[in-house]
Amino acid sequence: MKKHLIALIVTCLILVTLSAAGCGQQPSIAPTPIPSLAPATLPAETPTQAVITGGEPTSPMDPAEAGSQIFVQICAACHDLTTETKVGPGLAGLFDKDQLPNGNPVNEENLKAWIVSGGGGMPGIPLTEDQLTAVVAFLKDATQQ
Repeated sequence: MKKHLIALIVTCLILVTLSAAGCGQQPSIAPTPIPSLAPATLPAETPTQAVITGGEPTSPMDPAEAGSQIFVQICAACHDLTTETKVGPGLAGLFDKDQLPNGNPVNEENLKAWIVSGGGGMPGIPLTEDQLTAVVAFLKDATQQ
């Protein structure tokens, strides 16, 4: 009985010592930053925040030019303007196709709906009506073969 009592006391002392050692102030370790993905293409110029957020641009801008900047900021990580597939399909000849992946005919309104709601592997992209109009104007011009 004495042996069991001594073993119990020794075990308790070891546990108390170990838990006390772990209760001290732990060194602070800064989180490792995660590098962001580099853009697929670099814009000719940095778009104004107003273009991205849907506010009024700081200077008048052609809708296709604004659409180009939005495309580079939001779409170019997954889509190319050639036939090359990235994460999503290349967009060359987009308006020459008969239908979108959801079966709807390719036209401006259906393309806007596809961008906003997404489908297949593409997430919906919450753009304002002005941004959608600009991106579609850019795509219509840039993807013609």
